Amino acid sequence: MSLAEGVSARIAFKKYATGVITANAEPAIATNPGAAGGQILRRVSSSLKLAKDTYQSNEIRSDRQIADFRHGTRRVTGSISGELSPLTYVDLFEAAFRGTWEAALALSETDLTSVAADADDGTLTFGGGDPVALGLRVGHVFRLTDTSAPTDSGNNFVVLGFSGASNRTVEVYPPPPADMTADTAFDLATIGKRLSVPSTGHVSRKFAFEIFNEDIDVARLFTECRVGGFTMQLPASGMSTIEFPVMGRNMQVLQDTAAPYFTSPAAETSTGIFAAVNGLVRVNGVTQGVVTGVNIQMDLSPSSDAVVGQNFVPEVFLGRANVTGQMTAFFQDGDLVGAFTDEDEVSVLLYLTTESDPDTPAMTIFLPRIKFSDADVATSGEGGQSITLPFQALKSAGAPGIDGTTIQIVDTQIAA
Repeated sequence: MSLAEGVSARIAFKKYATGVITANAEPAIATNPGAAGGQILRRVSSSLKLAKDTYQSNEIRSDRQIADFRHGTRRVTGSISGELSPLTYVDLFEAAFRGTWEAALALSETDLTSVAADADDGTLTFGGGDPVALGLRVGHVFRLTDTSAPTDSGNNFVVLGFSGASNRTVEVYPPPPADMTADTAFDLATIGKRLSVPSTGHVSRKFAFEIFNEDIDVARLFTECRVGGFTMQLPASGMSTIEFPVMGRNMQVLQDTAAPYFTSPAAETSTGIFAAVNGLVRVNGVTQGVVTGVNIQMDLSPSSDAVVGQNFVPEVFLGRANVTGQMTAFFQDGDLVGAFTDEDEVSVLLYLTTESDPDTPAMTIFLPRIKFSDADVATSGEGGQSITLPFQALKSAGAPGIDGTTIQIVDTQIAA
């Protein structure tokens, strides 16, 4: 008989048609979520398992032995870990944010009258309209087409900020390749979609995850699972990683002809992996060349309490979106220490690309309002001295081009 190998395990998932969990009943897996469809998920590892409460008898017996031990309420626990790549984890991010990916934006001279470019200032200036009112946001990635300066067309531009009358001057990264006088025939389209933690209308989602060991023809199907947040690690040099904690209600074991459960899942994505050395890090509007690492965690504090009369939990509850993290940087000046001592609020914008070319598939991560909870400067050794800056992210109070949210991401590979 064969023994299971890790490289032969396939993880696939499917979103249920509704995120509602029925407290006193479980769905029949034959029809819900249904074996058709699904998506194979790229991964490094998974710790998903069925966990059970257990308890033993405390009876004191004349034989001085324990005579009874029972299983109680069951629930799914664990996480799925992978290397961060565009498009791959869009459904899991959407579930963690409890929001909905926002459709791409298309504007033209009809909306904005004209566009001029200043390569030295790194700005695009529109002649009319209000790009913020029309939906453009800090962190958006967009392209211009049909411009009079051909090199300004077809490039990815990241929105860094807005200024001027009606927010018509837009600071972008990278700067426009060429100066351009006001052009009255152009198009602007954002690339991919944008997601942020909403203030209202939070959406609950649930998934079925299957781990199929094809070499032994055994599948474990984890049902009615909710995503409890994420942990993102962006090292100075190395692959960026992502981990999603999961909590669910039950697990089914399928074997032989019953395995796998998902009969025709979509192939895994083929996008490149983000290496944190690529892209851009900006803190309070200033590009930072000394940041040596960033990690970001969102914790929704998932919980699933036992009830009398059934051995599965009635619900998987999700709490507030608590976003925390840590930055490390070489100690260069007193600005970051001062931000901690003075309790200043700081914004952080990360631009990740799969290659050094900024026009490759990308993701932006925007934290509009954070406060450092420490500023530990290590004084040791002979090399560069580093500063460690743990932080708490807070909901933005709102500013031009910044929604009232704690965190926002843009993924350029999501189809419009």
